[in-house]
Amino acid sequence: MKKLALTFALAAFAVAATAAEANITAVKSTPLRAAEQSEGWTPLSLNLVTPVGLPWGFGWDVRGLQIGLWNDVPNFDGLQIGIANKTENFRGLQLGVINYTYKMYGVQIGLVNVIEDNDVPFLPVINGYF
Repeated sequence: MKKLALTFALAAFAVAATAAEANITAVKSTPLRAAEQSEGWTPLSLNLVTPVGLPWGFGWDVRGLQIGLWNDVPNFDGLQIGIANKTENFRGLQLGVINYTYKMYGVQIGLVNVIEDNDVPFLPVINGYF
């Protein structure tokens, strides 16, 4: 029974990952803003101040978790935690003092929250777009 449950869980994860990969370029049927050329993607990013961290550089997309003092990535899917967070295209949850993104599908929690491509681009404490 445990093997069957594990098999179903892995299959569901694979289907969800495939669906997320297929939708990475669209938010609510609207194309995402083209970010600068990406160097690739990583599931984990640990930064002091971008580009000083793992992985090294500005051009990495993150699909997972990013923790740092100042985070600056072109495309992000997942949880981003930092003092200042900046992205071009964001899907997930941003936690920080200052959160900025051009296009978002998710929630920002912090003192300054900016979603540039939104009807209300700035809200303190919490901001979101779905």
